[in-house]
Amino acid sequence: MKKLALIIASILTVSIFAGFAPKSTEEPAPKSDNQGVPAWLNQANATPTPAPTEKPTPTPRPTARPAGVTSEPTTDPNATPETENKPTEQPSSTPEATLTPKPDFVRAGTPEAETVKVPILLYHHISDDFNLTNAISIISPRDFNLHMTAIKTQYTPISLREYVDFVNCTDGSKTLPTDPIIVTFDDGYLSNYEVAYPILKKLEIPATIFIVTDTVGEKSGDGKVNYSHFTWEQAKEMQDSGLIDIESHTNDHVKLGQLDIDTVNYELRKSKYQIEKHLGKTCDMIAYPYGSYSDEAIQASKKAGFIAQCLVGDDATDIDYEVNIPRDGVMNMTRITVSGTMGNVNIIELVRKSIANKKID
Repeated sequence: MKKLALIIASILTVSIFAGFAPKSTEEPAPKSDNQGVPAWLNQANATPTPAPTEKPTPTPRPTARPAGVTSEPTTDPNATPETENKPTEQPSSTPEATLTPKPDFVRAGTPEAETVKVPILLYHHISDDFNLTNAISIISPRDFNLHMTAIKTQYTPISLREYVDFVNCTDGSKTLPTDPIIVTFDDGYLSNYEVAYPILKKLEIPATIFIVTDTVGEKSGDGKVNYSHFTWEQAKEMQDSGLIDIESHTNDHVKLGQLDIDTVNYELRKSKYQIEKHLGKTCDMIAYPYGSYSDEAIQASKKAGFIAQCLVGDDATDIDYEVNIPRDGVMNMTRITVSGTMGNVNIIELVRKSIANKKID
């Protein structure tokens, strides 16, 4: 009986503990392919299961582009969107044909260089004090400023020296713009220094001033001149600027075409000497006062060392509205006399008309 009781008690005890044992929610661990290697280690080293072939649902595109983004965002949320800083596209290996631009200059010695038209403007005194009787030689400061501004925008100002060097060039080293224009002054008035010079510096327009050496520094009211002339010191300042070139208008402002050869030589050589002495430069260009000259005066000028000569009449005549071309040389250059009654529009129209009227055979 005691044995039977012990057996029954054992059975009851096992049943009770078996009823209270919790059920495992984990799946059984996979078996190891290798003896002695834990199954979990084999699972960790195993090739991962491929991702499902179904594409994930694409992320919806934003309704507004982020700042700086010029292209649509990609479907890949990790991709960097394109911005405005795109690399420069490589040019095509076969570029499209384009028209060759016309050169804006001509080279000395070429056929084109022989016929480029070069207007030379002539100014005198600059003052508001003038009337119709003396307007041929006086212009107001306002109009002069307008003239210079107009020619700066419509043409390419060059110095008379540049033109002379271009015409005399024999090795093709000099060039000239296709739309040149030159500014000159006669006599050497103080207004050239006080009014014109600052305007020319501001606009970077070169100019040549032909001076009467006997009246340099003379003041109006002293009986020798009607309007004051600048001094040698002022002439030196302008010459040293590199923008202004001082040249000869004879010593006494006389009509060389009516003088004997001895007087002509005196006028030419004394003015040249004075300029070279006071300014420390070579004086080799001359403008004949009143446009008066003769064959003897021209030859005397050459012998005195003048390599360029400017002509002009004291009145507005046909020759005053002509332009120059290189093939005509520099020993008889003509200039356009500018009147005080000409506005900035008038001067541009006058230059255009002069250029158009120049016939080239």
